[in-house]
Amino acid sequence: MPKKLCALLAFFVLLVPASAAQKQAGKETINCRAMEVFESKQLGTTAVIFHQHDKADGPRLGELLLAHSGEEVEFETADGKRHPATVGRVKSCFGRGLLLFASKEAKLDAKDDFVIHFAAKK
Repeated sequence: MPKKLCALLAFFVLLVPASAAQKQAGKETINCRAMEVFESKQLGTTAVIFHQHDKADGPRLGELLLAHSGEEVEFETADGKRHPATVGRVKSCFGRGLLLFASKEAKLDAKDDFVIHFAAKK
């Protein structure tokens, strides 16, 4: 009986940290929707003003933007491809972000959905 109990306890000890890590990893990804898209052909740059896809994610997006503004991120388009970008927090407009990327990397239009992958903070 003690061997079974030890094995069961070991299983739960190993399971709990794994679940916590999955939750933490999930906090670094968020579904978003493009609101406005501006492209500079001369500079080869696209700027996207966006917000969260799901209203309930608004506070979490705000926290992520505050923590990661000015940092490199990846965004995933509907075709499943990931693209490099820089993300910024729009201070004058609550709950809005700014995504900057090379126009040759991807194409986004207003109302397009995408996923931002933020680097985990250490």
